[in-house]
Amino acid sequence: MIFGAHESVAGGLHRAIALAGEDRCEAVQIFTKVSGQWREPALSAEQIAAFRAARAAWAGAGRTLAHASYLINLCADDAAILERSREALFQELARCDALGIDFVVFHPGAPRSLGEEVGLDRIGESLSIVLSRAEGLRAQLCIENTAGQGSTLGDRVDQIAAMIDRAGPEGSRLGVCVDTQHAFAAGHDLRSEAGYERFWSDFGRLLGLERLRCMHMNDSKAGLGQRLDRHERIGDGEMGLAPFWRLANDARLARVPAVIELPPLSKERRGYMEEIARLRALEGAAEPVTLPGAAPGPPSRPPRGSPSRSPRRRAG
Repeated sequence: MIFGAHESVAGGLHRAIALAGEDRCEAVQIFTKVSGQWREPALSAEQIAAFRAARAAWAGAGRTLAHASYLINLCADDAAILERSREALFQELARCDALGIDFVVFHPGAPRSLGEEVGLDRIGESLSIVLSRAEGLRAQLCIENTAGQGSTLGDRVDQIAAMIDRAGPEGSRLGVCVDTQHAFAAGHDLRSEAGYERFWSDFGRLLGLERLRCMHMNDSKAGLGQRLDRHERIGDGEMGLAPFWRLANDARLARVPAVIELPPLSKERRGYMEEIARLRALEGAAEPVTLPGAAPGPPSRPPRGSPSRSPRRRAG
């Protein structure tokens, strides 16, 4: 896999690229605006040029992701919020296209009293509207799976497939971002070989593995199926190292950019370099303990389709 981190844009969007270099990232994710505000900033020609120049000079030269605003709800039961969400997602796409960012990751939304079917219809309609307006833009929208908290949709692979299908012809332009913590909290047990293969089998059958554009690599503070979005450092949470060992050694995912999403360890130390190093150390290693607190057992075979040795891969 191609590992990286979500980096701060304090001091300018281009600063995130410098931080990615310091952390030895081969992929980077940013916010292009304040994630908890509706205000849409207009980027100056200078800001765009600085970001593009920083990326061109970046030794990692990897994939770039932007996470859309957390306020976006493409199936809102309030008409004003729904319209505002559609506009915000389009504006995010336009900013990212100007910056040369590859993927725009977003949470689909929560229908609340409308229910699942109406919610899926609204998300499909919203995506069709946004993508029709975005004709010609190169940045690609990626639906992120969710933990399923409250009435949030997207915790099941079949729901994501329904969103894409209901977007009509525009659905062919959609990608998917898989967040490991969200999947685990939603009830997908990636710790066991059977659970891991079940998840990716469903993904391949309902979406097609080629639809996977990027991943978020996060351990979980929440237990399996608790439906809470609570990230933890790799190997320190309820998931343990086993799922990340499977991912790091899965040849099917060798070219997928995967970023960690964690707060810095302190004001002086981000800790992302250490997290990424921990992930890279899993490549080609023996399988770690499968379950947190379990006694070590003999290593099992690598995930299906994996090489016996998985060398570090550079982004291309």
